Amino acid sequence: MVRYLQAVGVPEDRVILITPPPLCEAAWEKQCLMQGCKLNRLKSVVGEYARACLQVAQECGTDVLDLWTLMQRDSQDFSSYLSDGLHLSPKGNEVLSSHLWPLIEKKVSSLPLLLPYWRDVAEAKPELSLLGDGDH
Repeated sequence: MVRYLQAVGVPEDRVILITPPPLCEAAWEKQCLMQGCKLNRLKSVVGEYARACLQVAQECGTDVLDLWTLMQRDSQDFSSYLSDGLHLSPKGNEVLSSHLWPLIEKKVSSLPLLLPYWRDVAEAKPELSLLGDGDH
C-alpha cells in the first residue's frame, strides 16, 4: 500500500499507517453467532497484523499510530473502545481522533493557506472573498 502511494507521487512523510485495535474475541464471537457464523477472527492474528503494520511503517519511513498497543496499555480493559468486539465504539473513535489529530497537524502545519479562513468569507458575496475582486 505504501509502495503504491509512493509510486503515484505521495511521499512517505505524508502517510500515516494505523494498526488495528485489539480484538475482543468474546464480544466478536457473540456478534458472529448472531449472524449465524462462528468466530472468524482471533486476537493473536490481529496482533500479527499490528506488528506487520509497525514493521512496514519502519521500513517505509512513515508515521504510525499504534492503536493495538495504545488500547492495551497497562493491561487496561480495551472492550469499551469497541462497539462489537471488532469495530471502534464512540470512545474508541475518540481515542483514535485524539492521537491521530496531532500527527495530521504535524504533517499539514507547514502547508500554505490557499483560501481565507471560513469566518473571513463574506456571506453575501463569497466570491469577493475567494476570488478577490469578483471578476474571475
